[in-house]
Amino acid sequence: MREAGWFRTFINRHVDMDYNIDDSVQEMTGFIESKGYKPTETVGMMTAVRTEHAVVKEYQGDFGSVVIAVTAGVGNAVDVSRAVDREIGVGTINTWIMVNGHLSDEAFIQAMITATEAKTKALHQEEVKDPLTGTIATGTSTDSCLVSATQQGEYLPYAGPITELGKLIGTGVFECTLDALESYRQAKQQ
Repeated sequence: MREAGWFRTFINRHVDMDYNIDDSVQEMTGFIESKGYKPTETVGMMTAVRTEHAVVKEYQGDFGSVVIAVTAGVGNAVDVSRAVDREIGVGTINTWIMVNGHLSDEAFIQAMITATEAKTKALHQEEVKDPLTGTIATGTSTDSCLVSATQQGEYLPYAGPITELGKLIGTGVFECTLDALESYRQAKQQ
């Protein structure tokens, strides 16, 4: 599994809260193959959040659209500025941004930055706290972010917060993260 490349299959896989495998890459590769997919054509993420609680929305722009998907569990919320002595624990926010457009390399990086800022703003608004420090969390210990594009249609060189694409990403990730946090809270109450 690679960090960048051409992929056709995307998997957000639920794993148990006590998932602890020595070689998670090998184990995930086996899982992908068991489902009939090629690991070289697949991006996989894992989450302890039930995937049926994913929030998926599409946002329209003049260039095309962006699909945002978020699963959020903040059982191990972390303030990154105070995480130096932190151990890994359960809690994941997986954020997917799928752009119907052609992104530059720079836009891929900016999209990830814009998404991270929007996720952090959602956590701030909801006053999600790092239980160890008592400060506002910026994420969890195992967050993941995926930015993908069809690489067809309008060329989008930038994805910063004031670009058309960045505005959709910022709004979409913020809204979907808020909704995913609410879904997480409701699931915990059941």
